[in-house]
Amino acid sequence: MVEIIASSVNESQWQGSDGIITEGADNLQNNDGVGFKAVFIRSLFEALTRNAENTSLRTLIHSYIDVQYNALLDLAAQDNAYSANWHGPAGPFTTWGQLAALDVLASAIDA
Repeated sequence: MVEIIASSVNESQWQGSDGIITEGADNLQNNDGVGFKAVFIRSLFEALTRNAENTSLRTLIHSYIDVQYNALLDLAAQDNAYSANWHGPAGPFTTWGQLAALDVLASAIDA
């Protein structure tokens, strides 16, 4: 599990060199990528909570979630609406943008 998480949070195919997830960044059309990135964050958070004794893993996941959280707040937020594109700019309100952001926002509270 540790190896899979370490390699996935460093995978350049679905995130930029800044660590922000680029997958599922469509503000015009809902797609599986938007949902998958939310599930990915939710899964990382679950691994974090189930492995409290592994300090290195907790630090890695906490840092990764923080990057996504800060991207949402700094680049993709407009009032109480969040863009599906976490690099921004904030787009119009979409249900898929809100649902993808929900897992990051909830995870950041406990992480």
